[in-house]
Amino acid sequence: MEKRIATLLSYLLHPLLAAFTGVLVLTHSGTYIADLNSDIKNLLYLTVVTLTLIMPVCLIPFYLYFKIIRNLEISERHERIIPLYITLAAYVAAYFLIRRLPVSQLYGRFMFAACLSVLLVLFISNWWKISIHMTGLGGLTGLVLALSRKLGADMMMYLLVFIILSGLAGYARLKLNAHTVLQVLVGYLAGLLIIFFFMLI
Repeated sequence: MEKRIATLLSYLLHPLLAAFTGVLVLTHSGTYIADLNSDIKNLLYLTVVTLTLIMPVCLIPFYLYFKIIRNLEISERHERIIPLYITLAAYVAAYFLIRRLPVSQLYGRFMFAACLSVLLVLFISNWWKISIHMTGLGGLTGLVLALSRKLGADMMMYLLVFIILSGLAGYARLKLNAHTVLQVLVGYLAGLLIIFFFMLI
């Protein structure tokens, strides 16, 4: 039963949701950067969802058919490399498209930091199985902390939610024996620090 719950949590808190969740936080931050007209906001959402979520998900059958990955969990470290390269390319495309939109530079900065997070995970994954789930949630935690510090926004509710979700994701990954405690902690801190510092620059 516990493993079923852990598996469900791993899917619900999947790292492919992190970029769009981060953009949602920015557009609902209650600050000046959230003051967007509906057309621009919808275009922003469409760009991020299409490139960072829909496209990577649609490629999963391709990965399975050509045996790039053996299962949806991508349980082997070496299986991550090609999907991560493609995900990184999609993130970079999203970054350049967002830069062309009439929105605060913080949106582009967030996507740039997200690209760096994916690049770091890709680099480390050549030798070690860092937790991508925790990198994504750490990045969202770092985003909230950065917005609170940089814009003086009241982000306490977001912070509590992401800390709780991070704890649940960490529990799930450990319960499924997908990672060690160190891999979970390093993943979380890597995501948090990269997003936090690049949002503050």
